[in-house]
Amino acid sequence: MRLIKRLLILCFFVSHSSFAHSIDERYDLPLPLHFFLIGSAFVVFVSFIGFVFSFTTSKPSPKYQLRIIKDVSQNSIFRCVKICLQSVSLLLFFVVLGACFWGNPNPLQNLAPNFIWMTWWLGLSLFISLFGNIWPLLNPWRTLYQLVATFSRPLNQSAKLTKIQFQGVHGLYLATLFLCLWSWLEVVYPVAFVPYRIGYLIIAWSFIQFWGLLLLSPGCWFSSVDFFSIYFEWLGKFGLFSYQQDEDRLIIQPWGLGLIYSSSSQVIQNGLASFLIAMLTTVLFDGLHGNQIWLVFEGLVAKLLPQAMDINGYFIGSFGLLLTWLFFFLVYQLSCKISRFICPHVLAPNLANELAPSLIPIAIAYLIAHNFSSFMIQVQNIVFLISDPFHMGWDLFHTAQFRPDIGLIDASVTWYIAVIAIVIGHVASIWICHFIVLQKTTSKKDILLLSMPMTFTMILLTMTSLVIIAEPMTNSG
Repeated sequence: MRLIKRLLILCFFVSHSSFAHSIDERYDLPLPLHFFLIGSAFVVFVSFIGFVFSFTTSKPSPKYQLRIIKDVSQNSIFRCVKICLQSVSLLLFFVVLGACFWGNPNPLQNLAPNFIWMTWWLGLSLFISLFGNIWPLLNPWRTLYQLVATFSRPLNQSAKLTKIQFQGVHGLYLATLFLCLWSWLEVVYPVAFVPYRIGYLIIAWSFIQFWGLLLLSPGCWFSSVDFFSIYFEWLGKFGLFSYQQDEDRLIIQPWGLGLIYSSSSQVIQNGLASFLIAMLTTVLFDGLHGNQIWLVFEGLVAKLLPQAMDINGYFIGSFGLLLTWLFFFLVYQLSCKISRFICPHVLAPNLANELAPSLIPIAIAYLIAHNFSSFMIQVQNIVFLISDPFHMGWDLFHTAQFRPDIGLIDASVTWYIAVIAIVIGHVASIWICHFIVLQKTTSKKDILLLSMPMTFTMILLTMTSLVIIAEPMTNSG
């Protein structure tokens, strides 16, 4: 994705408007960077103390959940909306796939790279985070499978047994591997920039999807292996709207409340912590890759392992991605181990996975902080790209002459959006973490001791993410 961002600069011949997350101009902070670091850490810590003494029940009141639609599956309006969304999603799937092979060979003028990385992967992630998970309605692979299953024999009856065995043994570790591989393809290996490679990737994943659905059953596949569905599901739990399948109703609730309720009502899957840590670190890695911190890391590895360096940077990129995930995963696990050590009498056998939902607001904050400016500028390209997806001179929506406003957001706005998003995200994480801990104990002393290591981990993440963002875009010294 970073390669796309840089080439966009050349495309528009404006060198001062796009770089690290679409900002290339150097921005002088109104205060030294360490003031922001100390201030944000102080806000996070004070929030932690305030939550401990302000909230004493393990769940917020149910009055904050307002039912909008009951018997959703029987609602005629909802069924029409569902059919429309599935139809549009399926049409876009084949249009984007066709654009990969028959669209403009210039990736900056091709619909597929922009739609997949900006409109879908980033734009839909932000939408779901705010409003709830609509991916089950938009998932083209789910829709295709349902169409095939409707006109074919019933699925293998042994799928239920396979599901139980698979979930019990593997948890979300395979999904974590897939998510890290997706990040590797996005940042390290230049598949994100070559339309026909994206096309082959879509076809390959489609084969994997259908084999997985046949072998494991849809319920098992979408909840345990399909990292797209798992990723969007957990983002959606933070959102404003939620569909409760057991009661077949659509509700509206304050942001983040769904994570608190799901942490107490759902069985926590094995490997949840590893997957949610991957959600954080893949965004952080994209921010790290290519800036001065990364160059220092490259120089260190080149001195220690010169024979492993390659001209394309595949080894150093792969090693860096793995190391980034491993570092934060171990820090998180260590904080949970310390919590259990200082509170051995509190029953929390799987504390790392049980506290993992509290990481979701941080993942959303990182999406906004690291990609908001890039998204606001580059997503505008879809306006003219959709008018001629196959490079045939069409102007389907009379937008072929539209060009994005690359001065829409400047560096100062980007910086303040990043700071606000990161601080609010970490405060929200501590809030959710507090309610999860309240389900284990109501003693204020135990809550303080059990939550303190996680709070310091949150502070570390807050300061680290601000440094990563500040380095390429600000004159922070």
